[in-house]
Amino acid sequence: MGKAPDNNLNLVWAHGFRSFDTRGNLRYDAQGNVVFTTAGVGVVYNKQQDKQEFFNMHHEDIVAMAMHPDGDICATG
Repeated sequence: MGKAPDNNLNLVWAHGFRSFDTRGNLRYDAQGNVVFTTAGVGVVYNKQQDKQEFFNMHHEDIVAMAMHPDGDICATG
């Protein structure tokens, strides 16, 4: 029987945007970054650096997102 690999996968880029059953899950933060969700991942896209950061601690798909009016805190569920 085969042995499981010793390596893990690392998310490099999120392609896609969940919109078919959610509303309000794309916002700008206080720094002008684009914040959105796709599947079970929260994504912060920095346009100037063309880089993404990820929040991937959810065990299910994210269907709700709220940005604080100051744009410095985002909640997902």
